[in-house]
Amino acid sequence: MLDPPVQQSSVMIPTPSPAYVDVVLPRRLHRPFTYIIPAELKGRVVIGRSVVVPFGSQDLRGLVIAVYQRLPPGAPQEGLKAIRSLSAASADHLLTADQIGLSQWVAERYAAPWGQCIKLVLPPVDRMGPSQPRYVLTAQGLATYSSVEPLGDTETELLARLRRRPKGIMATTLLKGDQARTTPALQALVQKGLVGRCDEPVAPRILRPAKQEGQLSGGGLPMELVEATNGLELPHPEALPWPAVLEQALVKKTSVPLLLQGNYRTRQWCLAQAVQATVRLGKQVLILTGDVEHASRLAGFLAAGSERAMLLHSGLSMKARAAVWQAAQEGSVKILIGTRMAVFAPLERLGLVWVDGEDDASLKEEQVPRYHAREVAHYRASRDGAVLVLASNHPSLESLSAVQEGRMTACVYRDPGQLPMVQVIDMKDSPRAASGGTVLSPPLIEGLRDALRQNALAMLYLNRKGFASVLHCGDCGTTPQCDACSVALTFFRRRNHVRCHYCGRTKPVPEHCPRCQSLKLEPVGSGTERVEEAVRRMFPQARVGRVDGETIRRPADARALNRLLAAGDIDILIGTQMIFRLGLHGRASFVALPDADAGLHVPDFRSAERMYHALRDAADLARPASAGGRLLIQTRLADHHAIMALASGDEEVFVQQEMAFRQMLHYPPWTCLVRLDVSGTKEAVVSQAADRWAALLKAQVAGREPTVVVLGPSPAPHVLTRGRYCWQILVKSSSPKAGKEIAVRTREELERESRRGGLRYDIDVDPVSMA
Repeated sequence: MLDPPVQQSSVMIPTPSPAYVDVVLPRRLHRPFTYIIPAELKGRVVIGRSVVVPFGSQDLRGLVIAVYQRLPPGAPQEGLKAIRSLSAASADHLLTADQIGLSQWVAERYAAPWGQCIKLVLPPVDRMGPSQPRYVLTAQGLATYSSVEPLGDTETELLARLRRRPKGIMATTLLKGDQARTTPALQALVQKGLVGRCDEPVAPRILRPAKQEGQLSGGGLPMELVEATNGLELPHPEALPWPAVLEQALVKKTSVPLLLQGNYRTRQWCLAQAVQATVRLGKQVLILTGDVEHASRLAGFLAAGSERAMLLHSGLSMKARAAVWQAAQEGSVKILIGTRMAVFAPLERLGLVWVDGEDDASLKEEQVPRYHAREVAHYRASRDGAVLVLASNHPSLESLSAVQEGRMTACVYRDPGQLPMVQVIDMKDSPRAASGGTVLSPPLIEGLRDALRQNALAMLYLNRKGFASVLHCGDCGTTPQCDACSVALTFFRRRNHVRCHYCGRTKPVPEHCPRCQSLKLEPVGSGTERVEEAVRRMFPQARVGRVDGETIRRPADARALNRLLAAGDIDILIGTQMIFRLGLHGRASFVALPDADAGLHVPDFRSAERMYHALRDAADLARPASAGGRLLIQTRLADHHAIMALASGDEEVFVQQEMAFRQMLHYPPWTCLVRLDVSGTKEAVVSQAADRWAALLKAQVAGREPTVVVLGPSPAPHVLTRGRYCWQILVKSSSPKAGKEIAVRTREELERESRRGGLRYDIDVDPVSMA
């Protein structure tokens, strides 16, 4: 027989406040830490709140990810520390469950410390780090100008400063200068009860995005360039089915991404259609690009069509970034355009995610956490029910493979009539002596001369800045190298120095060989500076411009160059990859690559793909063949499949051959790749640690089916970089999880058994570069 129900009392019993929290800290740590909620903070600590907690000898800002009424399982019974304070007085800085979940997904997907991933979703003004206390006047300090005990001069000076700042002064600011004098004075004021320490910062002001002079809201393209986008023509008729494809995707909310392949103008037209359709549905649009210039250009294009967009990228000030982030959080942003950091923006009504230039390596973060913005965009779109469009003139092999496997729908809108006439010059048959020892062959010189006769723009693309790649000793063959990196120093004639392109260190040009003391140091290889000098010597009347990291150091430099180009004041433009970021599609009558296969000589399985993409980008700079456009390619590998594909106008020549190579050698997209880096300041210790990691990995896969393959260890392509030696191990696996999980398990074992200082074990899931 059941017991009679207990009579419930009308008195409500309050639910006890949480007593414990789990906090993620901004360190290379893969787990949260449990803290006690002190009595004065009971009821104020919630999930998503930033707090200040003690960690070791310092106080850190962390994020609350869980709250408990009882001690959580696995937490130590003794020795728990209490939260110091809340780190933000504004509830606007609470992270949502979606934001916390996104950071956790990135941590798991890329085997990265959660504490460093959580920083990706925090507002720009609230990035976690060491907490800085403030000092404020107490009630006694505010009420009186004197105390029982007399005050020294330094104490009086500190009190006067604090009275002028009622909200307090940061400790680092207050003690700046003569700390031997100010620190004891501050401690004395605290002991006398006139000054108190406050760990809770001032609530941040709510910022609003401000329109910058000559720019779009959020820091976009100069208005004179926005006007130039009004005359865009409609793309080739093949793209006309796009609105119907898009509408079907938006209405059905399909989870299958769309791969849009087309030239720049076609992609712009398709983007405008997609943005308008999404905004009409009351949804938000997120557009990602690999560089700031391209993001600004897209904002200008949309502004010309009456669609106002906001920009978010690292080129903006911290204040401007915080304002855009705040606007996104409030829901007032309809269209957000940015670089990879924008993929974490708090957009709640996401309807369209557009990744323009989805093959761009800049979308991959090369520092921990090493996420790829394209993959994060895929996750966000899938989670939020948004349409994902990956757009490019030359999609990555990973995306093309996804189309073949049915994981993506392709929309190919290509017009062969837009390609220039392609001419391949085999440099094995064209001696350099004919052009004065430079990389300018007679056909290239003739092409420049024809463009000058027509008063048309000519461009030379060479992805190598400086005058010469190296200085070479004619007697012993030595090349001067960087002291901190195992790379040869690049020679810059105009600045009369040599520089490391990895760490940036510079030295005066050596007078003799560092090894044999010979005076026969000669520049070998050509960079943009050397090509510019040769062009100026050959065409003294031509107006020559150069685009590289030496000439374009600030946004103002790029704007000045754009004004010259718009006015027709440049005849020949020479540049590195920066030249592709200027929006000069279809502007040149003659485009040449003096050394097209330079990038093939790096030990990277993606080098051929990068070469082909560069060739396609260069072709996109030229006018169509029907308008007299020409592309000249100088190479010593005229039979390379990348060059043959461009010359024939058939992309499949490259794709099929490259896919066959990747499949035969078991590289992506046919396998999943994880790169493991062991780095430190002592090469012998690094080598030994790499051997140990490889042994642990091979022991884990021994006896299993060959679904996981371990290669290495071996020295990195540049074994010494910025004073640290690096050895690498490659893990190939048939599934994304298999290789990653075994790498994580063995790294944990390594870190447990060895705490030697200076060693670092890094995991790079799906690396885009092997350097």
